Amino acid sequence: MATRPRTGRVILRKARRSTLDALKTGEERLAFWINAYNALVAQGISTLGIRRSVWEVADFFEISYRVGDLIFSADEIEHGVLRGNRPHPLTGMTPFEAVDPRLRYAIIPLDPRIHFAISCGARSCPTVRIYHSERLNEQLDAATRAFVNEHVLLEGGRLTASELFRWFRADFDDFPGGLVGVLTRYLEDGPVRRAVITYGVAGIAWRPHDWRLELTDPRSAGGGN
Repeated sequence: MATRPRTGRVILRKARRSTLDALKTGEERLAFWINAYNALVAQGISTLGIRRSVWEVADFFEISYRVGDLIFSADEIEHGVLRGNRPHPLTGMTPFEAVDPRLRYAIIPLDPRIHFAISCGARSCPTVRIYHSERLNEQLDAATRAFVNEHVLLEGGRLTASELFRWFRADFDDFPGGLVGVLTRYLEDGPVRRAVITYGVAGIAWRPHDWRLELTDPRSAGGGN
């Protein structure tokens, strides 16, 4: 009986380089890479036989996508491509050096709504959907609204929010009004939104990320909002 690999350093998906070069618009590129990341993570969880958390495999986010002669790990797709080659929040390192041929695929400017579209397979991650370039803005708005209203809460009179907002706060600073601007734009009108307006980021207690496994296969999630 074949054994599953217990390292993330495996190439799980392949495509021709022409696949990337055929993407002409920013919406096409963004939708492609969001879907590629989510599919890569889903395939990695299945291939590596993960049952409880992606941290069962220490280098899980090294799972990779080969495009022609280029290789992109999940981490490189997230931080190098989707985040426009910004520093990793844990290491402080940018994925691509100036001479790296993959740098040409970095998406600039960063759209901070990508954080509500990509999933690392954990319970605290956003719901997985298939994204379509022709209605990407609508889908990203819907994903952001859903995540913000589910993960920013008043609990026992205390304002709490997903740790994801803290990890990527610098990305949200690009949004008008920064993180508070993101939250007040997408939160439903009510006590939570009013608390954010009153207390701002300083009044938020960060809720630890729940890394327990919960992943919807993007092939079965549908393309709806």
